[in-house]
Amino acid sequence: MRTFTSSKNVTLDLIPVSQFKIDTLRASKVDTPVPTYEMKVAGGESLNHPMDEEIAKNKGRLPEWKAYVEAKAKVEAGYSKKFLELMIWEGVNCVIPDVESDWQKSSDYFGIKIPDNPIERKLFYVYNELLGTPEDVGNLIAEIFSVSQIDEEAVETLRNSFRANVQRKANSRVRKVKRKVEGNSDVEPIGSDSLLESAPV
Repeated sequence: MRTFTSSKNVTLDLIPVSQFKIDTLRASKVDTPVPTYEMKVAGGESLNHPMDEEIAKNKGRLPEWKAYVEAKAKVEAGYSKKFLELMIWEGVNCVIPDVESDWQKSSDYFGIKIPDNPIERKLFYVYNELLGTPEDVGNLIAEIFSVSQIDEEAVETLRNSFRANVQRKANSRVRKVKRKVEGNSDVEPIGSDSLLESAPV
């Protein structure tokens, strides 16, 4: 059985994810309709053409274009999240502690809410207990891709995408921290986003 070792030095057993299930999830993705504009062609006929940002500016429809961009980004983020969750749920073979476990009891003591839903519970456990960094998430997903015999080029593209997005997020956090510190010399930023929020998917 193939394994993956996280930055916490935790070894996870990996199992292939069904290609049919991956294809079904991909097929369920709904594209956000692109705004259109009417354009006259030869013979006086009117045709609807997809709009772009420049055309939206020229036609005074920029708010509509921005709403489309935001809606598309939201759909893409939701799809990426579900795709990542499917890979973890199906591709990681691990035992999740039950409600009588020390993990559950210590979490309850510190006020950390553990999901009851089996899928959410496993995702929570993997992200918070087995993985240590956003880079772990990207590398784990890439390994699951490889185990599932998904095209190697797609695996390498995924690795590079995760690395680039993690770096962009890191740079963004540095800029935010710098602005906070410059605004208040007594501010000392602590803490971090959850791995799920940080994962560049």
